[in-house]
Amino acid sequence: MPERHSPPTERVTQVLNLLAEHPREPLTLARIAQRLALSKPTCLGILTTLTEAGYAHRTPDKAYRLGPALGRIGRASEDGTTPLDALLPHLHALHRRLGLSCLLTSMREDEIVVVGRAGAIRAAAARDLVGERFPAVPPLGLTQLLWSGDQVLHDWLARTPLVPVTARRGVLNAVVQDARTRGYLVEHLAGTPAARNEVLANLITSGMAETVIATLRGYLPEADWSEYADPQTTGPRDVASIHAPVHDRHGAQRYGIAVVVGRRRVPARTCDAWARATADAARAATAAIGGWSPWAG
Repeated sequence: MPERHSPPTERVTQVLNLLAEHPREPLTLARIAQRLALSKPTCLGILTTLTEAGYAHRTPDKAYRLGPALGRIGRASEDGTTPLDALLPHLHALHRRLGLSCLLTSMREDEIVVVGRAGAIRAAAARDLVGERFPAVPPLGLTQLLWSGDQVLHDWLARTPLVPVTARRGVLNAVVQDARTRGYLVEHLAGTPAARNEVLANLITSGMAETVIATLRGYLPEADWSEYADPQTTGPRDVASIHAPVHDRHGAQRYGIAVVVGRRRVPARTCDAWARATADAARAATAAIGGWSPWAG
């Protein structure tokens, strides 16, 4: 049978989606009507019905925001739907769009856990990565925490690092603020054949004796956050990976999307396009689980 659409229902969902895009900013009737190209009488009728049902709330200054009844629906959705069911299609879509391997990670009990993958990480590699855990201890974990807020970042930095951290806090602050503004973070390849953090993560999860791991860690370079610094150049870039956050309905970073690049001399325009695509996928994934970003412009 041919698909049938309900224009009145579509208008209602447009209003709800617009309010969801501005969770902390009540919108006036005029602004909603203008943004959605609806007449004010039509828009007012929708908002009145939503307000009576508790799906919208009218403030004393006659503006509108999402209503408390949606919290109940959101909790029911969380209880009945696995977030991964909503997130993984966006990960696979990003993989098809870029032709690059993509990972979905999450924080669980102070560890970074790989919960999804699209594409092989390396050619002919048998390693799945899904289910692997890495300690969220400096310098590992920055991409999973920097969009979670200043206190979370402070607590992470207070942990004893896996390798010495030599850079001043101001260097990291600049990296964090830039990433929050852009909505993504590019990790560049270090001077060694592999990315510094990848080497450290592989070492930690190698299964070797702790004494051996501790000894080998002593040969790794100190962390100075230089792999995250903007190269300030229009020339080619050596790119290890690109990261973007997925937020939950509380505005907290719940997941991270990582595009594994591992290539040298990537044209700046290509790198920027990949980064924007990663951020777009993360925003779409955030919307899919009813989340919102406190860093959105």
